[in-house]
Amino acid sequence: MSSPLVNITIPVFHRPLVTQKTILALRKTSSAIPYAVTVVDNGSSPELRERLRQFKADGIIDNLFLLPENMGISCACNIGWDAVDAPYYLKLDNDVCVKGPDWMERLFALWRHGKPLSTLGPSHSVEQMHMNPGGMETPDGRLGICISNLQGQCMLVPKAVSDLLGVWNEDYGLYGAEDGDYGVRMNCADFPQYYYHSASYFTDLGTNSATDYANTGLDKRQEHAELFVPKEGGMGLFNVNSFLFQMCIRYWKVPRRYRVVDVNKNHEVTVEEDPAYTPVWEALARSKQLLSRRRARHGKTATYDEKFVLYLKKIWQDCGHG
Repeated sequence: MSSPLVNITIPVFHRPLVTQKTILALRKTSSAIPYAVTVVDNGSSPELRERLRQFKADGIIDNLFLLPENMGISCACNIGWDAVDAPYYLKLDNDVCVKGPDWMERLFALWRHGKPLSTLGPSHSVEQMHMNPGGMETPDGRLGICISNLQGQCMLVPKAVSDLLGVWNEDYGLYGAEDGDYGVRMNCADFPQYYYHSASYFTDLGTNSATDYANTGLDKRQEHAELFVPKEGGMGLFNVNSFLFQMCIRYWKVPRRYRVVDVNKNHEVTVEEDPAYTPVWEALARSKQLLSRRRARHGKTATYDEKFVLYLKKIWQDCGHG
């Protein structure tokens, strides 16, 4: 096989039926654009993990990583991102069935009408495709403009972008804000984010998936809400990072929280938190506390005070990430 142009990474957490449908539909893709399929399992049932091992043995999966427990969507997707040195990375959720063997060729044909330093992701409505100025009608379809963030459901990132902005942010725990965070950094860098109309390229199998996590102890909605409005009050972690990125207080290229220690012959991965991340977390926690306190006392505009911003910059410079 030619060197892959696209590293397709599929994060998996339970949901065996839609996971298998996603993988098997993907393997009908034309090889006109060489690609590799990388699956990272976040601690699913033994039965599903064994099925994934069989997919790997049969050549349906190119790379397989089995995490010991749920390490979070960003950690899993970043392990997959590292697995293949390809010019393009595509995050594909495990409830997305692609349509037709030429779906990837059609996506790239559409994307070529935009700027190279950009990302491409799905829009689920025709109205959204036309909502923002800067979109264009092309011979290959409508290329819409996103001004907030793309959904990570089936999202393409060129290596030229990730070399500058890095990978998914691992600050956020299990689920919630990784795609929103990438959108903030894209906007800070003034890189465009393009929409394609999802219905033309894939079928979403996850629209009625609320019960799929009933026995896992994971409340995705609550995980997400906590990043914006924490129960204990103050600023949510996503809002803190958004402020820090927008004010150029911390680097847009974020450091990794976890590192892979070992991968055994059964594809089982040993992961640990990187000690180099500790000062980053301390700076983030301190920034969150200061921002929450200042906004509570003086209002939102007080956080833009020049002396206060310089103080936060000093915190991040001292931890090596200013």
